[in-house]
Amino acid sequence: MKIRRIQYNIDYTHILTFREEYRQAVLPYFGFENLRYGIDNENTINESIRLIFMTETIALFIRKEGITFLFEGDIADLKNQTGVIKFFWDIYEKIKNFKGYKKTNRHSLIVHAVEIMEKDKVDSILSDCPYFKLNPFGKLDEFATIYDFKNNEKSYKFHFGNYSEKDIKMHDLSPFKTEFNKELFGNLGLMCKLDVFEDCKATSFSKFKSLLSDAEGIISSYKLM
Repeated sequence: MKIRRIQYNIDYTHILTFREEYRQAVLPYFGFENLRYGIDNENTINESIRLIFMTETIALFIRKEGITFLFEGDIADLKNQTGVIKFFWDIYEKIKNFKGYKKTNRHSLIVHAVEIMEKDKVDSILSDCPYFKLNPFGKLDEFATIYDFKNNEKSYKFHFGNYSEKDIKMHDLSPFKTEFNKELFGNLGLMCKLDVFEDCKATSFSKFKSLLSDAEGIISSYKLM
């Protein structure tokens, strides 16, 4: 399956001084002509900011309790520490120097993947796959299965089902409407969503790559037939 969308989260202990400190950390990025941004809950303790880099197809969500990036595109672009992901790690390092920062608690990865297939092939899987063949409802229009497990101190939740165009909106599969994901529109197939969680007192680019490698391995190992 082809990975279409990635979300990576770092959770830290609430920074009570976040509203007073974050603007200086993000100020350098306002020189980017392609930058869009939004401030939520302005002038409250829950104030947060969204930085959306349209050309790089990456969005950052920066909050008092965590920082997140959302990316649509080829995951090879995320494996280079000096690539588009550099925005995220540079800001995270600045956050760790905030007066109110205490510690990091957890990081997690959410990966969506879709394989485009002909309708006949999808129908064949619906009717013949042992996971779904014995259902008491006859021919299925939709199906899904969930696997919840742990391995090496990491928690995993794997969702698998069939894909149709309505899933684009339901799962926000193409937030940037890129050429990379143009085949999602008007086609059918199979899809999966994988969540990986790991408690950690410190995280890094290498630990992120480890989660991503785990995700690639699990997605590629899942076989229906």
